[in-house]
Amino acid sequence: MMLTLLISSPKQPGNNIDVYLKPLIDDLKRLWEGVRGVYDSTKNQTFTLKGCLLLTINDYPAYGNLSGSIVKGYNACPICVENTKPTRLVNGGRMSFIGSRRWLGKSHPYPRQKAAFNNHTEHSPAPIPLTGEEVLQREEKDVPKYKFGRKNGPPAYKGA
Repeated sequence: MMLTLLISSPKQPGNNIDVYLKPLIDDLKRLWEGVRGVYDSTKNQTFTLKGCLLLTINDYPAYGNLSGSIVKGYNACPICVENTKPTRLVNGGRMSFIGSRRWLGKSHPYPRQKAAFNNHTEHSPAPIPLTGEEVLQREEKDVPKYKFGRKNGPPAYKGA
């Protein structure tokens, strides 16, 4: 089954996306546990149907809304979280992430280039992405702290 959901701006639900996704989440939980007595007409027998969400395809702001991650401001990298190295641009006032060169390979020329970036070379190693267990621990610790829905604000920063 493929479900398509396209909510365009300017009236997108933002952090209130959970209101729209609640029925889908309930159905996915039910499928994960299994639905007994589903009939297979080719074998003339019943079986337990199980299912899961395989993947989502979305843009970066929607990724932040769906995952509850911070995707803008000082901690905009959901992998680096508290190790994000932001710089506020002097003329534009926007955030820039010059430290992203640390994700490139050791043989890549960009980490050694000073003039094209911030007049510094980048020698820091890339942060190690969180394991599935670490992500689950963060979610179990943080999710009960805030309520979902249209009248509640966004969740607080999840970093350490």
